Amino acid sequence: MASRLRTAGVLLTSALLAGGCSWGAQEPGLFTTPRPTLSPDASTSAPPVDVPAPTDPRLPVVGEALWTTAEGNDVTIRFAVHAVRRTTGATVLDWSVTPLVGPGRAAGDPVPSGTDLGLDRTLAGQQNLALLDPAASRAYRPLANVSPELFSRCLCTPLFAVLPQLRFGETRLLQLAFPTLPAASDRIDVALPNLAVVPGVAVTPVGQVPVARTPTDLTRPAAAGNSVTGAKLYAVPDGSGDLQTVVVNRVVASKGLTSVVWTFYSVDDQDLRTRAVPPVARALPDGVRVVTEVPASGPRLRVPDSGTAPTGVRWTTATFAGLPTYECLCSGLGLWSRGLRSGGGSAHLTTQVGPLPAGTTHVDVQFPGLDAFTSVRVTWVDDAEVVPTEPGTGATWTYDATDPPRGWATSDWPTPLPAPDQVGDYTSRPERILGSLPRG
Repeated sequence: MASRLRTAGVLLTSALLAGGCSWGAQEPGLFTTPRPTLSPDASTSAPPVDVPAPTDPRLPVVGEALWTTAEGNDVTIRFAVHAVRRTTGATVLDWSVTPLVGPGRAAGDPVPSGTDLGLDRTLAGQQNLALLDPAASRAYRPLANVSPELFSRCLCTPLFAVLPQLRFGETRLLQLAFPTLPAASDRIDVALPNLAVVPGVAVTPVGQVPVARTPTDLTRPAAAGNSVTGAKLYAVPDGSGDLQTVVVNRVVASKGLTSVVWTFYSVDDQDLRTRAVPPVARALPDGVRVVTEVPASGPRLRVPDSGTAPTGVRWTTATFAGLPTYECLCSGLGLWSRGLRSGGGSAHLTTQVGPLPAGTTHVDVQFPGLDAFTSVRVTWVDDAEVVPTEPGTGATWTYDATDPPRGWATSDWPTPLPAPDQVGDYTSRPERILGSLPRG
């Protein structure tokens, strides 16, 4: 068992071998994203496109970021966080997905088949999102069904049901339920695996729903931007001769964590025998079980002339098959990144590392096996804005396996909450945030 789990954290899956940012009003500047347009050969006699409505102005947006898929479809998406709401027996994260542009696609078109949001999780709960309390070293993972036969089911809008509903230029509101937070927790960080953390999201009391103070249009075109650093070229240290590059896009600091947003490029066609090796990942201690598939654990940050040790990736405790294991607070290169097989393919990654000293303006970003990226500018972000609240509607939904919730339009805000009588079928325990892995 230990050998199999360690292998899961070190090797790309055989299916992958076979083929099988910052938050807020400012764009993260990872890529250029034009407005979706009709293809040049579109006939005037073609059926009219049902152009989606813009974001409802009442929908609160406390954090947003861009990300481009890496499975080969190159869909640029705006992820957003809207609320963390207390409800009876659970805590609900309201978040959304807005596909903005993809090759040959127009507003109103469905996203291509096989689009992968990069959010799958190896362990129970299906979705790799987390609520984090760095000050208490606590991580909260999604509620998962208590039945062994329903191990992967979360109390949520499941991605397999949501993906067929996604259209370019339309925001789809989603939900994911977590355990009840401590009464004293009035703010919480929200982490998606490939994006910078959204820090300090206000936790809304039971019976209340937040509403926007000012409107935000999540369907607006993405702004162009540039990377913070130049690229560093290297040959994969496995004898394959594959060439890859690393670029640091942003270093985003908050009170509790620092997000290193970076991009991994394939220079030439790859056989993807690449493993979790430098510079993508650092070596794992012998005998330690890690379930994050090929963890992007490579980056460390050093504050120049500080005399302090570099800060590295954060991990969380977990349990698999009754045994202790660990998950990386970072991207995990899995099937969602299969586009790296082709020259020019890229994967946008994020590694959550420890906090920086207050006032730090520049850091050196160190990857194993590469010369450091020196004097990289640090962008500091404050806790999310606290928005007004009003009484909720009391509407609820119940998970039905034959007709699972598929998300909502922005005009449906406030969305219903999970019915309390089903919460007892789901469980998740708080986990610890660790500064390093234990020695095996």
